[in-house]
Amino acid sequence: MKIIVLSITQYKEKDGIIDAISEQGSITFLAKGIMDPKNKNSAINNALVIADIELNEGNYKYPVLKTASITFTPMKTSNSYYYLSSLLFIGEVTKTLLQDEEKIEIFETLADAVQKLKTTDNPWPIVLVYLAKLLTIGGYEFEVNQCVFCGTKKEIVAFSFKDGGFVCKNCMEVDTERDLSKTQMLLIRSAFNTKDIKEANFECTKEDAIVVLNKFNEFIVDSYGLNLKCFDLLNK
Repeated sequence: MKIIVLSITQYKEKDGIIDAISEQGSITFLAKGIMDPKNKNSAINNALVIADIELNEGNYKYPVLKTASITFTPMKTSNSYYYLSSLLFIGEVTKTLLQDEEKIEIFETLADAVQKLKTTDNPWPIVLVYLAKLLTIGGYEFEVNQCVFCGTKKEIVAFSFKDGGFVCKNCMEVDTERDLSKTQMLLIRSAFNTKDIKEANFECTKEDAIVVLNKFNEFIVDSYGLNLKCFDLLNK
């Protein structure tokens, strides 16, 4: 079974409970001894590791890891702050924003995202596209190609979370949000229009990405009632 590790919770002294997603959906299992660096399966003790595993049913609450073969690890010899923060972001939003039955839909995109992150010096397009994919799976499909009210593609002046997308000059009201620049609105458009995360190559500065991410954080707080730590990490 191919899995992507989302989180590891210590259980007893050297065991761990691993939450992961597979091509069949969410899965939780017990990995005995993985907290011991000498254990044959200790390499699985890292979030966003991709592995082929075999499980045994036993007398525990969860199935027990029998063997694990690592096919990808996100760890590099030199890990920059924003690289690690991006990994933590992707892991937390995956675990938190999707229902268990929805996680099967993000499996391939998640695998592509963590592998692409490891090979780029600019994590921001990947982070934005990945978040857009999660929100779309969760039912939030923002209109990013025309005015959400009249359908025109001209004189787009705002992106409104309340209204569900782009708003043109003629449809804008007094209380319509207008706190994103044209460049930042184009980033949102690129994020939602990028079909394959492996093609997330659009130009994006850290400064603009953080502004956009903070706006989406406000949306997540309002819509999901969640305060995610990962947004604070990316702001530093």
